[in-house]
Amino acid sequence: MHPNSGVGEGAAGCYVPGRLNTHEFATVTRLAELIVPADAGGGSGVDAGAPEFIDLLCGQNEELANIYQGGLAWMDATMRRRAGSTFVDAAAIEQTALLDALVAAERSDTPGELGPGVSFFDWVRRMTVDAYYTSPSGIADVGYQGNQVLDRFEVPSEAIDFVNRRIEEL
Repeated sequence: MHPNSGVGEGAAGCYVPGRLNTHEFATVTRLAELIVPADAGGGSGVDAGAPEFIDLLCGQNEELANIYQGGLAWMDATMRRRAGSTFVDAAAIEQTALLDALVAAERSDTPGELGPGVSFFDWVRRMTVDAYYTSPSGIADVGYQGNQVLDRFEVPSEAIDFVNRRIEEL
């Protein structure tokens, strides 16, 4: 569960979705896992509590809930046409193929039939990343140490090197 939510815990610490139904929550969970996978830098979007964060916000905002529930229904309908199953029940390769198609459509001038999915994927991607980078694992991933009193400020050599390279390119 996202550390800032404070709601939705059932028995034994298991999260109980408040606004999204079980299937919708499972789909958001899989999307969060695909959007921010675990790696050497830190945990996944799921580890950071993105699905719980999204459910919490959907429970507090009817318009956002409609965006998610409509978008999740679109994902399932599209995956049924493509692979014969819901998004969460499709093979991982089919799931990533749909997400890749959405990204390609987003970059295109004419997203076509994927247009509604592009809009929804933008929402879920942004909220998953927001949840991740406001969680302890995301904060640790970027190396944020908090506000500190400094006796002096030193510009990192990497920043100076970058600026010098950009100047030379001009």
